[in-house]
Parts: sequence; C-alpha cells; structure tokens
Amino acid sequence: MDLTNLKWTKNIKHPDGDLWAYQNFNIESLFKLNWKNNTSNADQPKKDDLILLRQKGYVTHLVKVLDYKHERETWEGDYNIYRIVEALWVINFEYLPTFAKADNVFGYPEVLYYQGGNVMEIATLPTFKEYWDSNGGCDAFKKHFHKIISLSFSF
Repeated sequence: MDLTNLKWTKNIKHPDGDLWAYQNFNIESLFKLNWKNNTSNADQPKKDDLILLRQKGYVTHLVKVLDYKHERETWEGDYNIYRIVEALWVINFEYLPTFAKADNVFGYPEVLYYQGGNVMEIATLPTFKEYWDSNGGCDAFKKHFHKIISLSFSF
C-alpha cells in the first residue's frame, strides 16, 4: 500500500461514547467523515491525502480523502460538515489488536493526549517530531505503519 500521502491524524468519537465511530465501514467503503464547526480545518487535507483515525486509544481506520473541499449537511447542528473518504484499512473491532493501539502505532504515549476532532498534520506535531526525527522521520513512521497494516491482514 502506498503511504506517500499519509499526512494527517484525526481523533473521532461516536455521539454515543460507548460505540465505535464508523465501525460499520469496511475496506473500500465510502463514507462522510464529519467535523464539528470547523470548515477551515476540514479543508486542510487535500484530495488523495491519507488520514489515520483514532478513537478510544486505538488507530481504527486509514482513510483516503476523495473530494476537494468540505460539504455541509442540509440540517443545522454539530458535525454537519464532512469530507467524503474511502476506508483503506480498518481494525477488527471484534478483536482489538494491541498493535493497533495508538501509542504502539505512533511509538510514543503522548499520542493518547491528542484531543478534539480537528485533523492534525502528523509531521508538525511536536511529540511526533521529538520521537520520529531521531528514529528515521516520517518515512520511517510510514514503514512502521505499513508493518502494522501487514500484521492485520495476516489474521
């Protein structure tokens, strides 16, 4: 899998905090990735950029942005801003693998403190730079994540 455009991470949360967000979408599924009241942040990822979605301490999805800018649902309220994405990788929600824990994926525990629902550029996160700049940089991170993806396909 080509991870050249892996640039972003986003913390997500199901409105019912006990459920997993976007759990019903499998690989190759298209869906609306929602934002809460931040159109400028929703427009930061470019078409074909990849986003790692995190929730409940796990990296649960790798998605590809398919559109050029945000859209808005016709109803008013929270989370009515969205981008169309395709799921390229999804964890098995029945068997939560330890290799998909966010601190294992990113290599450092501070990732668990990335809060909010805005997309964050991975390479500019201070904690990411602190860990990965001395461990091979973004390319090494992408290779590391590629190994994780490979593990999940071996089940």
